[in-house]
Amino acid sequence: MPTKSGITIFLVPHNRKKSLSLHLEAWQVTLGIILFGVAVLIFVFGVIAGGKSMKIVAENRSLRARNEMLRNERRKIADLERELAETNKLRKWMQSMIAPEGTQKSAEAKTAEVGGMGFLSMLDRPFEMRILPKLDVAEDSRLRRMDFIPRGVPVKGPVTARFGEMGGKFISPHTGIDIAAPKGTVVFTTAAGIVVAVDNDKQLGLVITIDHLNDYKTKYGHLNSASVTTGDWVERGQRIGVVGETGHARGTHVHYELLYRGEAVDPQAEKSIAEKEG
Repeated sequence: MPTKSGITIFLVPHNRKKSLSLHLEAWQVTLGIILFGVAVLIFVFGVIAGGKSMKIVAENRSLRARNEMLRNERRKIADLERELAETNKLRKWMQSMIAPEGTQKSAEAKTAEVGGMGFLSMLDRPFEMRILPKLDVAEDSRLRRMDFIPRGVPVKGPVTARFGEMGGKFISPHTGIDIAAPKGTVVFTTAAGIVVAVDNDKQLGLVITIDHLNDYKTKYGHLNSASVTTGDWVERGQRIGVVGETGHARGTHVHYELLYRGEAVDPQAEKSIAEKEG
């Protein structure tokens, strides 16, 4: 109970024996209230500061994770840039190997220009042996260059849509020829080169693109499956996939497209192409 000079607290046991009393002076009560208030404030500030600290720690962890991811991406980009540079060197070297006779230097000279035998170590031996040995004899060199000229068709069958055809299913000039064949029929490349893309296209379905290193590229569309991947070296007449009906196709067939310097040309004019390039 309050008193003039403080408060007295009575403690009464359940057995009703003599009660206990605790007398607190006014200054003691005041001090207790102040200390309690300070403790409450410290607790509240601690909770707030602890929450902010946890948030800062979580943000720091997130930033460290992002920085690590960015470092990994930068390393990947640097690796890709190095691979691209080496690929461009390799492409120029191979183009020089199959250049027309009037502009071709000896294999040894070309090898020296791009870094000697250290550069050849980039190539697997089967590829190197396919290209280099035939460059010593002029006739063999000419025949080897012919392997890179697209000729013929990739699959046997009737041509159901010709180059430049319009009307019916074509709202714009047809950029290749369609060759009908049963599903699963093997599709062959029409010239040697490098597989630069194996894509799933909305129109052409599963389509393979081959760069023949002489301004010519070929595309093989609507395939059911591919037996090559991007970066593979292929020879003329090599299996690259099988006939399918993927993409926007009516019936199983191969869409065969020939491009020269990025422009579609008639694949059925390959004889004149071969004569001109040979």
